[in-house]
Amino acid sequence: MIGGGTHVSEELDAVVVGAGHNGLAATAVLAKRGLRVLCLEKNGYLGGMAGTREILSGCRNDVGASLLFPLAKGLAEELELARYGVELIDLPIMATNLTSRAAPPAVFYANPLRMAGHVLRNFGPGAALGFARLMHFCQYPAGLMDRFTPRSVPPTLEELLARAPNAAKRRQIELAFTGSAMDLIDRFLPDTRKHRTLRALAAFAAVQSTYKGPFTPGSALCLVYTFAQNEAGGLMRRVKGGMGMLSEALARSIADKGGEVRLKTPVARILVEGDRAAGVELRDGSRIRARAVLSNLDKPATFFRLVGREHLRDELIERIEGIEQRGAFMHLLFKLRRLPRYGAPFEHLNADPRTRFNTTLVPDPELQQASYEACARGEVPENPAVGMQIPTVMDPSLAPPGFHIATTYGFFFPCTAPPAERGRLRDEMAERVIDRLSEFLPDLRDCIVERAVFSSDHFATMQGATNGDFTHGLIHPEQMIGGRLLVPGSAYATPIPDLYLCGASCHPGPGVTFLPGYGAACEVADALRAAAPIRIRGAA
Repeated sequence: MIGGGTHVSEELDAVVVGAGHNGLAATAVLAKRGLRVLCLEKNGYLGGMAGTREILSGCRNDVGASLLFPLAKGLAEELELARYGVELIDLPIMATNLTSRAAPPAVFYANPLRMAGHVLRNFGPGAALGFARLMHFCQYPAGLMDRFTPRSVPPTLEELLARAPNAAKRRQIELAFTGSAMDLIDRFLPDTRKHRTLRALAAFAAVQSTYKGPFTPGSALCLVYTFAQNEAGGLMRRVKGGMGMLSEALARSIADKGGEVRLKTPVARILVEGDRAAGVELRDGSRIRARAVLSNLDKPATFFRLVGREHLRDELIERIEGIEQRGAFMHLLFKLRRLPRYGAPFEHLNADPRTRFNTTLVPDPELQQASYEACARGEVPENPAVGMQIPTVMDPSLAPPGFHIATTYGFFFPCTAPPAERGRLRDEMAERVIDRLSEFLPDLRDCIVERAVFSSDHFATMQGATNGDFTHGLIHPEQMIGGRLLVPGSAYATPIPDLYLCGASCHPGPGVTFLPGYGAACEVADALRAAAPIRIRGAA
């Protein structure tokens, strides 16, 4: 008993706060290395914003993330995803992008030859060359970001500029990190008529993880981040059974290796003793001591809600208060009585149901900028950008026989409006999103038999994400690469010894890559081994 009768229930090598996919990856890696590790989750389900659960009757609905990024080489094997039941679904058609009835669709095929032929036929050789040149331009700054390199420790922007081999490369870095998306798009896709759909698509890629419009300085970085590729290329895939199957597989792996995941176990605070993290105190008052504490939460949630400002230096408080975190999105789930159909002039797309797997409605860049500016004024945008996936096109097991489900996002939701107004704005924007989709899928409303509507406020409450921000710090230049680090030389350590971050607030940032959790676990295991020999479970 310590602290006036508080019960110390266990002593561990490591405790992980939060069973999102990164928290579970960290727990699995630590357990695999023989450490006594426990993962604690306040909710009754796994995965956080990459989870899957029944929200609409009889369906498996993704909550947040819906696509798996290409994983770094060897990471799937390290996490033993296939061994514990993860099956991946290839996507021959990854997205159908529509701007208006007057512009041709941009259908993104996985087959590069088919994709090239589609662009040439519909947009002409100039567009094909321009898009290829845009991708090529992004390769160099994207490589500097090390988005898919395990355990990389990125430099700051100032260090990148100082290391640039020549003036041309320095200008390229400056444009990629501080310019607007339209600086790049106008350079490589300048024809506003012939390149219309591709311009709109590239603009959308630049703003969906920011609080910026495509004409806003700094938005180019998100475009570069989106276009970054690793050895596996840029093809995303679905997880059979939903994204939550990743977390369920990791939980099985953890149990097999002697680790543990506890649901419905909220952490009240992180214990700090002698300026070091010493464990956690649960909401019921019990304490769990650990040699290291890993938080899968974002920086404000970790330091202000769990650690407490009294343990933080003024410069750290100021740094964390300066992080921009906004959740300017709507999340809608639909249960559909049938697969909706495209209307004129896109009826030909109905011949292949896979064109309806992922429909993205991307207004012209000027309208996307207007949507951002409306959001900043606290208004619902007139022409929101919308992305809707119908995953049952590729995985019928997610819904009852004969039904489909849809996962939809709309941007930009006025997330800074007064809280008393957000319920009305949420419902208004939900209708605006459905209206926008119905312009291209005119029978959509008749197909909907059940729906659920979430704003970023729901994600803040359900997942503990500050302002509902799934990026744990938006993809803004000052908040990426070295700007994500709190301690020089480490992507995961914090100024409080033995306290580490392991979620998307770490480098390389958002996306289901497992890299923050994997990297944090490796660093913690190395630190514990250096501090004292690790006592392997079961050893005498």
